[in-house]
Amino acid sequence: MEKYSFKHAISIDKERLLSYYKRIENQSNSSSTIEIIAQFLVNQSIRPSTLEVIDTINYYKNKIIKEKSVLDLAFEWIRANHFRSEYKKYLIKEQYADYYTALDDCISLFFLDYDEYIRKIFKKDMKEFEFSTLYEIFFLPFNRKTPSLNEILEEHQPKVPTIFYNNERINTNLFTLRSGLSEIIQNDYNEVSTSKLAQIITPKEEKKILNTTKIRFDGTMIERLIKFYCFNKNEIPKRELEMSITQFLSSYFQFGMIYKFEEFIEILIKNLADYIYFGLTEEFKEANPKERLESEISIVLNQNTNSFKTKELDGSAWINDLKNSLEAFLGEFIKNLLK
Repeated sequence: MEKYSFKHAISIDKERLLSYYKRIENQSNSSSTIEIIAQFLVNQSIRPSTLEVIDTINYYKNKIIKEKSVLDLAFEWIRANHFRSEYKKYLIKEQYADYYTALDDCISLFFLDYDEYIRKIFKKDMKEFEFSTLYEIFFLPFNRKTPSLNEILEEHQPKVPTIFYNNERINTNLFTLRSGLSEIIQNDYNEVSTSKLAQIITPKEEKKILNTTKIRFDGTMIERLIKFYCFNKNEIPKRELEMSITQFLSSYFQFGMIYKFEEFIEILIKNLADYIYFGLTEEFKEANPKERLESEISIVLNQNTNSFKTKELDGSAWINDLKNSLEAFLGEFIKNLLK
């Protein structure tokens, strides 16, 4: 799918939807407009919870331009749901070397155009973190459990700034999109990759697959998390820690590939120490040299991995087995930085 097909990707049958909305409206004389719209969206399988939808509409209703209405916002939520299914068709067809290539490709081919489109219905003073929050809500799969709107807003506000230079608003749309969609696209990518692999790998073949493609772990989210903490000194949400460690492990381990502990442990320790160290500002680097970080990570892993050091495990199994120890280590490390 290419950019010229963007209009098809976002097309919805607005007349049919409006007719259906009117039917619900006629049957709901005692309900408010927002309650009717929320029920309309739930019936369209947008979200499972009416209260969740009402919270979102109530927050964004005053940010819509005067030429548009709350019902227009509802149509855009439905359009986003359709758009997501179109982008997933593309994701299924393409062969990506890794998640990061998929992320950059999908954002450039699909979501940059969508971002330009959706901003037209909102006021110019809407903040970037409010857009990134909206994208996370709009594109979250129907069956995925989500935090409350306030929790998502609080998570995005400190990390998605609205930047001005000489009274001119700087275009940070790409950063906003990545903040709002990275986790969703990663989950879609993993789901699609797992499905493709399941179609071509038999149980007997699975054990024969060797790790020949990945040479390092990518911890850019960890580095960014550390930088954020060093500059702002704000508490890091648990969800952010979990996401950064999952991204780090998923960048190396692949479903269907078999790994031995001794084959990856040294590179894991070195890469994790590198990303943590490079995320530190100068005031913290002296007290946390890379050699010390490597030693501490090694101790943590050796304490918690005795039971499977001799095992050969699938990539997804290693992610599940390692993430809790690494999350606990990273959380404790960040907490102790200012002590």
